[in-house]
Amino acid sequence: MGKASVLLGRVRGIPIRVDASWIVIFVLATWSMARGILPALHPGWPPALTFAVAATTATLFFFSVLWHEVAHSLVALANGLQVREITLFVFGGASQMDDEPERPRTEFIVALAGPVASLVLGGLWLLVALAARRALAPVATVASLMAQVNISLGIFNLVPGFPLDGGRILRAGLWAARKDIAWATRLATRVGHVIATLFIVGGIVLAFAGDWMNGMWLAFIGIFVDNAGRSSYGQIALRKMLDGHTVAEVMSDGCALVPPQLTLDVFVEQYLMGEARRCYPVGTRDAVVGLLTIHGLRQVPASLWREKRVIDAMTPLPALRIVSPETPLWDALRHMTADGVNQLPVLSDGRLVGMVSREHLISFLHARSAVG
Repeated sequence: MGKASVLLGRVRGIPIRVDASWIVIFVLATWSMARGILPALHPGWPPALTFAVAATTATLFFFSVLWHEVAHSLVALANGLQVREITLFVFGGASQMDDEPERPRTEFIVALAGPVASLVLGGLWLLVALAARRALAPVATVASLMAQVNISLGIFNLVPGFPLDGGRILRAGLWAARKDIAWATRLATRVGHVIATLFIVGGIVLAFAGDWMNGMWLAFIGIFVDNAGRSSYGQIALRKMLDGHTVAEVMSDGCALVPPQLTLDVFVEQYLMGEARRCYPVGTRDAVVGLLTIHGLRQVPASLWREKRVIDAMTPLPALRIVSPETPLWDALRHMTADGVNQLPVLSDGRLVGMVSREHLISFLHARSAVG
């Protein structure tokens, strides 16, 4: 989603992004209201007013979803969780957190915040609709539609289909009862699979009954919920396999250090061509100054490799994520994912002692799986 998204701004330091797929929602919502809902409610309205009200409602729907996700994120921050970003996309929105809650109570509060925020906003819109119903028909109509949208959004998210908010509330209860997040996630995922299957079947029935748009949309939501639930459970299962293990168990300690003043053409000939690695620590074992990656090398035109040096193309050490041999493997994997890198330098008392990569983690997981 990130490559096709636009940064709108930040709330409490959290980036808010809109995926390009959101355009689909805006167009469908505007078209559906302008061609079906509003003409049925107000057949005498001119087309310009009908489309203006439809576009306004679709835009406010965007902010309703954003309000829902911001509520999740602010409550998460208040409970000590780090929120990487909020992304709005074709199926709604997602608050991307760096890690799972540490306690079931935190999971419950964070999950409940979104539906409560939507229901409160729906109630406020309902008051506006009642206040404007006699004097301002367009305002009353927009407010009435937004009340329905927000109340529906709040109720829908309480459905126990993990990883919807209701599914996370269910997982929090199961987790509190048995003190095992992996078991709770597995059971919540199974319930979510049943809910998703009902969505898909119901969507197909609606489509064959003639309501093809709502039917297909319901079926797509079911598929999305099922896939997202399986992905969430896979993440929990992966963490359980990595728990209790540290970087020292998987890192490679045979790092070939590249001199900072070496020209890039010599680096390519002497280092890159003879080794199948994607990154090279720069400096000496007692004084590492950075990391040279294939991506960094490609940023320098090949015509300049004879005059440019390794230090010109490397990523400086202060800009790198550093781990120690004692760093938990799960934390190392989270750092790689958050930073979009495939390897991390391992330093101990300021000295380079190795590198840890995704390949090391994959080999470790394969070995763990092989022995049960």
